Amino acid sequence: MVSIAVIGGEGSGRSSLASKLGKKGNTSDITMYDFAKGDQILTIIDPSGYPASPKPLTTALGMSEIVLLCIPPAGMDAASGECVIAVDQLGLKCGIVVQTMSDRSNPYELEENANNIRSFLQGTTARDWDIIPVSTTTFEGMEQLKEAINKLDREITVQNLITADKSPRVIVDHSFNVKGIGSVILGRVIQGTVHKHEKLTIYPINQEIEIRNIQMQDVDKKSAGPGSRVGLSLKGVQAKDVDRGNIISSNETTAKDIELDCNVSKFSQGLAVGSTLHMYVNLQSTPVKITGITVDGQDVGEARAGSTCKVSLSIGEEVSFCSGDMFLLTDLNQPKQRFIAGCKYKI
Repeated sequence: MVSIAVIGGEGSGRSSLASKLGKKGNTSDITMYDFAKGDQILTIIDPSGYPASPKPLTTALGMSEIVLLCIPPAGMDAASGECVIAVDQLGLKCGIVVQTMSDRSNPYELEENANNIRSFLQGTTARDWDIIPVSTTTFEGMEQLKEAINKLDREITVQNLITADKSPRVIVDHSFNVKGIGSVILGRVIQGTVHKHEKLTIYPINQEIEIRNIQMQDVDKKSAGPGSRVGLSLKGVQAKDVDRGNIISSNETTAKDIELDCNVSKFSQGLAVGSTLHMYVNLQSTPVKITGITVDGQDVGEARAGSTCKVSLSIGEEVSFCSGDMFLLTDLNQPKQRFIAGCKYKI
């Protein structure tokens, strides 16, 4: 079982590709597709509200373990470049570059485009990604793409086993009420294993709950391990009180003030004390204000593009996180490249 973000700009072919990989499901600012055959279960997420807003992109990336970066025959544009910056700042390493609409290009054009893509990806976490030409019209390249996805799926499954015995964490992406059942959430187990009748807490609302039932692909389960996409029936909370980005766990840090280690994007205008930005962590988002910047142990007024620093933030509303979680600082007022810094929380 693996979740896949299919990203790119408008006209990148991402939505057409996503629709060929699975059956359409929930639609909001993201559109979800599901595929199940034998033991293989895929969840595909198309950030349909992007690039108008960066939030659908950060949501899709936060829900996924594999990224498919879609580049059309015209090549990379501002949106695809912004996607690469987000991937790099979040430290995402598992992905594939898909040259979409490959039937509209000749082999020379595809190779030239691939070389340009490789050049842009140098120095990022996507630098070693395979580049696969695909057509959703002729289906050329689709089998090669599926084989590449399967290979990454197997690698991720092995990696997930390492976290199976850790404290469970479930990131919520949907919540609703079901008549006769009660409160139900949909989400992904990103760490540990959740069990039926287990008592945990929803953060940051700090509400104790009990897991009444677990479902995966409409099949009841007694437990679900890391990487699993689950539906959880919950006791002790109403669906209306649970939001996208809430975390079901036994222990999260919840704060309105935080200090982060940040890498400032070389494509940004840098960071400055007093600036108001927007912060994304897991699937949570909130306005923040920079209250302090430290470079090499010295308090400074700003951090330049391409630098590293410690940033103190005053957060608009409480967020929950654990050590090692990745944060994105974003300037929503920028017309093109909105992701300013990738940051990590360390105890």
